[in-house]
Amino acid sequence: MNDIYKILVRPLFFRMNAENAHNVACSLLSWIEKFPVLRKAIESLINAPTDPITAFGVKFPNSIGLAAGFDKDGQFPGVCSALGFGHMEVGTVTPKPQPGNPTPRLFRLVNEESIINRMGFNNHGAEAMCRRIARTYPKGQRNSPLGVNIGKAKVTPLSETLDDYLFSLETLAEIADYFTINISSPNTPGLREFHKKEFLEPLLRGINQKNISLAKSNDRTEVPCLLKVSPDESFSSLEKILEIATDNNVKGLVATNTSVGREKGIVHPEEGGLSGKAIEDKSLQVIKFLHRQSNGKMPIIGVGGISDVNSAARKMDAGAILVQLYTGFVYEGPFLPKNILKGIRKRDSWTT
Repeated sequence: MNDIYKILVRPLFFRMNAENAHNVACSLLSWIEKFPVLRKAIESLINAPTDPITAFGVKFPNSIGLAAGFDKDGQFPGVCSALGFGHMEVGTVTPKPQPGNPTPRLFRLVNEESIINRMGFNNHGAEAMCRRIARTYPKGQRNSPLGVNIGKAKVTPLSETLDDYLFSLETLAEIADYFTINISSPNTPGLREFHKKEFLEPLLRGINQKNISLAKSNDRTEVPCLLKVSPDESFSSLEKILEIATDNNVKGLVATNTSVGREKGIVHPEEGGLSGKAIEDKSLQVIKFLHRQSNGKMPIIGVGGISDVNSAARKMDAGAILVQLYTGFVYEGPFLPKNILKGIRKRDSWTT
């Protein structure tokens, strides 16, 4: 079945420009989302194995997730669950709708099985996402947890950034199983400044205080908040980020976002964040460092260059408790989550 995707389906999509292909795929998946019988049929066809795991207080049916950026508006989380994903991270979402950066803004590097994007958080806004997911994928009726990736609007001054995160946190707390605080996209001006202590510390402190307040006022537990970091930070910077995150009740790290670097001699005229196989090693080194530096106490979701069971296993061996796919999913197709899960199960059986 995976060969059918590569031989028949992928060439059709790759004849389109990358963003048009993505939009067609999202439209199809959004249409399927409306029909529970179709989602059930896909789930039966895929029949992905389950290997339950708990991280930062959330129970996951397996360790493979869909990374943020694929389903920006929460249009098809139920379909993703049917495809075998043990969690989906939707977004990045901003408080109000925004169009993102000018097109073209998404580019394939086919030989490297990688992508460059400078999308710029194009999305329909937090309130629209909340309404949609509350209607189509409500808590209590989910097979897989839902993470919500929240970010800063392009037009928001750095001094008012906290307000953006607090708005999205409050608006979406009722539908999120966890939040990811995105400070690491290279496509929103100034956002990566929040890796610095003078910006990050008040941001995380304010988010934590709001999270505690919302939990008390609604008589529920706090929604776990994770922090998504850049692969382009130095180890000394990551060490400080880890310390600030720990001090401000961050429950986990997502490592990593896309890179502004051009690894392995890649030459490409377009600016933006690089993802896929080209950044696998860079992401891996960040995971290893964070895991070692935290003595394994800070849960890590590993992202960047996962395209098969071996690349997923390398992330887990480095210290990731969960992993996420995006670019690999584009190149390898809908059976990738199942194939990775089967491969990990086989590998684990050999070592026990």
